[in-house]
Amino acid sequence: MPPLVGGGLPLLGSLPALLSQQAEFFPRARARHGDVYRLRLGPLSMIVVNHPRHVQHVLRDCSSKYGKGGALWDSIRTLLGNGLGVSEGDYWLRQRRMMQPHFHRERLDELVGVMVDAIDDELEVWDTAARTGSPLHPMHAVSPIIMKLITRAVLGGDIDREEIELLTARVTFALSYVFRGIVAQELPSWVPVPGRRRYQQALRDMDAVLFKIIERSQRRQQRAGDSGGLLATLMSAVDPETGQRMTADQLRDEVVTLFLAGYETTSTGLAWTLQLLLHEPAVMAELRAEVDRVVGQSRPDASHLARLSYTRMVFQEALRVRPPLWWLVRVAVVDDEIDGFHVPAGTFVLAPTYAIHRHPDCWEDPERFDPGRFTPERTASRHKLAWIPFGTGQRQCIGSTFAMAEAQLILARLVQRYTFAAGSPRRTAVPALSIALRIKNGTPLRVTRRSPP
Repeated sequence: MPPLVGGGLPLLGSLPALLSQQAEFFPRARARHGDVYRLRLGPLSMIVVNHPRHVQHVLRDCSSKYGKGGALWDSIRTLLGNGLGVSEGDYWLRQRRMMQPHFHRERLDELVGVMVDAIDDELEVWDTAARTGSPLHPMHAVSPIIMKLITRAVLGGDIDREEIELLTARVTFALSYVFRGIVAQELPSWVPVPGRRRYQQALRDMDAVLFKIIERSQRRQQRAGDSGGLLATLMSAVDPETGQRMTADQLRDEVVTLFLAGYETTSTGLAWTLQLLLHEPAVMAELRAEVDRVVGQSRPDASHLARLSYTRMVFQEALRVRPPLWWLVRVAVVDDEIDGFHVPAGTFVLAPTYAIHRHPDCWEDPERFDPGRFTPERTASRHKLAWIPFGTGQRQCIGSTFAMAEAQLILARLVQRYTFAAGSPRRTAVPALSIALRIKNGTPLRVTRRSPP
């Protein structure tokens, strides 16, 4: 068996150390115990794998030996239902087959105009901050933009300020509760779990707002013949093998999955990008120069995306240093072996993206922020799975191309209009573990409107 990380405390194992060290627990454990080790977090026991070759084994080469069962995934299903991110087997294959064509690049290019309209609608807060000098927290500054964008592009509807605030609060709580609930799932049913009732209410509130938006979108589509965003295409999607469409419950699960995955990961990734750029003036200057050269004062469109290469690399490097999806986990459905270590059936196998994105075999000086790592030449020289912010294999996030496009558009639009500086107080942002890698103690932004170049 792989070595066990520390003795830990009775019943709690290494959970206190993880909560204290947060994301840094994993690179430190890899440096001390090697690329494969065992970890006990409360009642959960798992094997942790840290090298890209392990990711290839679990998520690609031997993916049929690993699934999404057990208490951990059951906790996540309370939020996502049986959407694409958590479903398995023939059902997952059917849903993926129906949805994949609607995420091709050509389809996403058609949505760029909708995305830019949504971005512009939410820049009033930035304009006010620029006019008054009031600070902006990176997460609070970008999350309404992402929510508006996702609502229009995915649901084909619109969302007002009150709904944005309600959904943001409920989503934030639900995601943090699910992370805590992963451990709570293994506890006896009589053990009280703080927040359980609030979580159930948060789910009801989220569904109420989302279905209200969907209903408005459907009425508008019937009245005006609108395309209705990705939701409308999913409603009309037909499985080419069975001729079946999605039921209302299936649509709900897929819409919630797309909404939450697209909102949380992109919001967190962009917030980290802005936070990191505050301390990288040379990177910021090169990013601004590219946006001025490629887009100038015009409106960003699909033709700009391929030419905003440095903008894309800045976001890629931010996703490496601070991956929102900081962990990938599977359950062995049969006995297996990884690097000579036996993996019994039923074992959780965790691949900490945060540690893999820092592995010394793949990344020189991994703590340094360097977008140049993602030039085609340097990318070709690395293991293909050294960078996995969207997962990999058949289960790679279906919206990864969408997420990269929206990040490029938002960064380009912000850089066009504003300059950024660190506000006060100047604090060191700390990665905080939740379902996504959130910002703790971040530095506020000070923004000013730019003069035309």
